[in-house]
Amino acid sequence: MTILSRFLWLATVLMFATGAAQPVQAFNLPAGAKLRAEERDDAGRATIATERFNGEAVPSIVAEGQIVRQAWKVDGTSQTSFQILLGLRDQLIQDGFDILFQCQSVSCGGYDFRFGVGHFKAPDMFVDLGDYHYLSARKEGQLTSVLVSRSKEAAFIEVLQLNPEDSAASKAPAISAQTAVRIPSSGPIGALLENNGRTVLDGLSFATGSSELTDGNVPVLNELATYLNRNPEREIILVGHTDAEGSLAGNVTLSRKRATAVMNSLIQQYEVNPAQLSAEGVGFLMPLTPNLTAEGREMNRRVEAVLISTD
Repeated sequence: MTILSRFLWLATVLMFATGAAQPVQAFNLPAGAKLRAEERDDAGRATIATERFNGEAVPSIVAEGQIVRQAWKVDGTSQTSFQILLGLRDQLIQDGFDILFQCQSVSCGGYDFRFGVGHFKAPDMFVDLGDYHYLSARKEGQLTSVLVSRSKEAAFIEVLQLNPEDSAASKAPAISAQTAVRIPSSGPIGALLENNGRTVLDGLSFATGSSELTDGNVPVLNELATYLNRNPEREIILVGHTDAEGSLAGNVTLSRKRATAVMNSLIQQYEVNPAQLSAEGVGFLMPLTPNLTAEGREMNRRVEAVLISTD
């Protein structure tokens, strides 16, 4: 850990150590860690995930107290995101914290979980939707969560730390059950991507078992193409989804083909730069609604756009 990063952590500790309150947890971060963003609140509210995405929301608790949120970037590290998380996890355990929940991208619930947690956005905090790790921990009234991911060149760490306003042992912070609200898909597509990180591409229609778009003239693709053509530095992943009819392997392949069909339409019909686009598929693992009705299955046959730019 560099002198600068250690100093910034200690400065945060001193700012928030008032009276008998315990200081926030000070991590030894990987060498070269640089603070990219920080927010502090003496009397704030923070949400901590306690379970994986359950199909509708991320089960969480909310606590009130002194809050520190920080985003760190570690350039040039050879450590994987999992190795970084394990190092921070060991430090928490050694300091007496109990681990409430830990997961990696797939077991967390993919991008639905990622967009239900975390506070900072790119370029301060980059999250690879296929390679991120999360944990939450508690020590008496103190709560901590850590989100770790990496790009090809750097690792990114987001830390949330909360101390109760009154840290006396006999009084725990006010904690109540809370679940994250699903991200709406209405509104200008550029604003949805830059504020929420993703959006459902409404108006696309796929028949069961087919990767062919049933309508070649889709307003949302025109809107998305306009946004991308006006912002050539932006990149997105198109993520395909299916209903639950058929095998998982077959549906993952089909969902990828659907995302690819949308990508090809954007390139061929709307002249979007191919370098701004990629396509993936997750099958029926991330439904918007139960597959018990024809209407539900139609809703689940969709493609979403996920913004992956870090600058």
